[in-house]
Amino acid sequence: MSGSNDAADLRALLWPVPRLGEALEELARRARLRVAAAESPQVPATLAADGEQEQGRWLEWAAHRLGLEAEGLDAVAPEIEGVLAGAAPALVRVEDPAGDGYLLLLKSRGDTAHLLGPDLRVHRQSIAGLRRALCDRLEAPYAAEIDKLLAAAAVPPGRQASVRTAMLRDRLASRQVASCWMLRLSPARGFWDQLAQEGLRQRIVPIVAVFGILYGLEVLSWTLIGQGTLHGRVDGGWLAAWTLLVVSLVPLQWLGGWLDARFALDAGRIMKSRLLAGALRSDVETLRRQGAGELLGRVLESQALESLALNGGFGVLVALVELVFAATILAAGAGGWLHVALLLAWVAITLGLGWRYLVAMRAWTLERLRMTQALVERMVGHRTRLAQEQRARRDHEEDHELGNYVRSSQEMDRAVLPIVGVMPRGWILVALAGIAPAFVAGTASSVGIAVALGGMLLAGRALTGISAGVTALGRAAIAWKQVAGFFAAGDGAAREPFLPASVRTDEDGAPRCLVDARELSFQYQEAAKPVLRDIDLSIRHGERILLEGSSGGGKSTLAALLTGLRVPASGSLLLDGLDRQTLGRNWHRLAAEAPQFHENHILSGTVAFNLLMGRNWPASEEDLEEARALCEELGLGDLLERMPAGLAQTVGETGWQLSHGERSRIFLARALLQKAELTVLDESFAALDPETLARCLRCAFERAPTLMVIAHP
Repeated sequence: MSGSNDAADLRALLWPVPRLGEALEELARRARLRVAAAESPQVPATLAADGEQEQGRWLEWAAHRLGLEAEGLDAVAPEIEGVLAGAAPALVRVEDPAGDGYLLLLKSRGDTAHLLGPDLRVHRQSIAGLRRALCDRLEAPYAAEIDKLLAAAAVPPGRQASVRTAMLRDRLASRQVASCWMLRLSPARGFWDQLAQEGLRQRIVPIVAVFGILYGLEVLSWTLIGQGTLHGRVDGGWLAAWTLLVVSLVPLQWLGGWLDARFALDAGRIMKSRLLAGALRSDVETLRRQGAGELLGRVLESQALESLALNGGFGVLVALVELVFAATILAAGAGGWLHVALLLAWVAITLGLGWRYLVAMRAWTLERLRMTQALVERMVGHRTRLAQEQRARRDHEEDHELGNYVRSSQEMDRAVLPIVGVMPRGWILVALAGIAPAFVAGTASSVGIAVALGGMLLAGRALTGISAGVTALGRAAIAWKQVAGFFAAGDGAAREPFLPASVRTDEDGAPRCLVDARELSFQYQEAAKPVLRDIDLSIRHGERILLEGSSGGGKSTLAALLTGLRVPASGSLLLDGLDRQTLGRNWHRLAAEAPQFHENHILSGTVAFNLLMGRNWPASEEDLEEARALCEELGLGDLLERMPAGLAQTVGETGWQLSHGERSRIFLARALLQKAELTVLDESFAALDPETLARCLRCAFERAPTLMVIAHP
């Protein structure tokens, strides 16, 4: 493809926006993504005219409906070839004078892209040709200028093409060519579905088979060398057969280890993504009742769960295979079924000691988590403790905690020592005692004794693996209790409706009812009396409301209910005519809050990041200009002028330190930039002087569609 032919061929492959739902589902099925059983997502009639941002939001919503995840990516000109080569399966939005549309990138092989066309056929196009078609309209304004420069510089004809390409890439270095949404299975899907999608369930069988063959060959090699030695027939043939068996064990051991490691890495990646997705979907109210140290401890436990569960699980699995082979060999040896009974009894004792270790490990883990919580709290309040707490009391508390930790550690060490030290080695003595009756009676043959010895050694190795695996699985079980909520968290977004950005009005043309609360009540779990009881409230679109009251009267609690940060204990609360269960995460698009100062934070990052947290990120130039204009309105223009990097200046604990009043205005701007239907400002003006307060209040009146201001009388 070249020139206008590229654009014409590209236009024929574009899916129009009204067929976007069909395109998404068809691409997922052709890419063999395990689509969840759900009703096909319907495309809103206004989506084609709503623009790129709204279409991207719809794509993310529709992907959730199908049990998938659509990750957005802005492709700039120098990176477009890499995106086309590595993003599949993906939808690529293309701006076209005849009407915007989407390319369905099914897969890429080398320099060829496989595109699913609107005719449901797969079309192969070169990636270089697709790049030309996407970039021609952007490169055209610079082409004549660059040709003149090449002629003036007397660049040889043979090098003009490469030089022209390099100069065009430099001119378009930051120009966005297309938007791309990569599809993959949602981390919220069932764990078994995720394993099946990656083909991991089928990979368990080869691993078990390889280890089974490996141990079978080991037994056969022992049999050959044992029979040859005990019967005095050690000749070249016996040694050659034994050597071949031993040599064949090496690649099998390598293959088994490679399969095991690959499975562990892939399963660990799935587990990490699932735990992260579950943590991000955690209930806000539940997190409020946990300290930062407890949350940090849960994060550490989640990291331990992956390695312990996978490594320990495979260790036990391999040890069980060895144990089955060992029991079979021992039954055929001199000790017979007595040997097998002793082995089973020894395994039972090992498991009993493992339970004892589990109890000690649980106590040690809880003590460690308590220390983590206390450590984080002391770090946060270090200055307060230095200034006001008596040193003797502080040292006494820390010594008491360290003493408890040392005692629990000693108990755990005493519990684990018999498992890893005594049981594997003690088995040899028990096994020798099992041969003694047959040896004393003279009924044991030399072959039987040799077979029994081989079985004893294999059983000893299996017990070593079981001991290590049981301790690892015990620790994984403790970690699982801390992170099970993250792992099992479902994805409510798959059931949420899609809310178009358009603003509706009531049938009579009057502003619609935005908030409708009836007999609303809320009670903290540990409180005896409800904070709010039987509240009736109605707020229509466009209203400005001042909510005053004494401290502890429930103003902030009401604000948290209205903005979806808390769930009412009873009563009815509708936002734009829909309840919390129906809206789901869409609630925060309709209602935003600037919380009180002690619950709001400047995160370590740029000013732009802190301002535009409620918008798409990375921010577009339009978003940055809007944020800069709002800062000027709020009187933060001088601050941005002082900062060397302006909106790109890093602020927070590790960056530029902001004053109390500057932070308050950043919080206010952050809430207003969310452009929610209802904006609640909770004590947002308390740190401002009268002149700045009036300026900020005027800005809030102009920019917030519906506004509630909470203040003390």
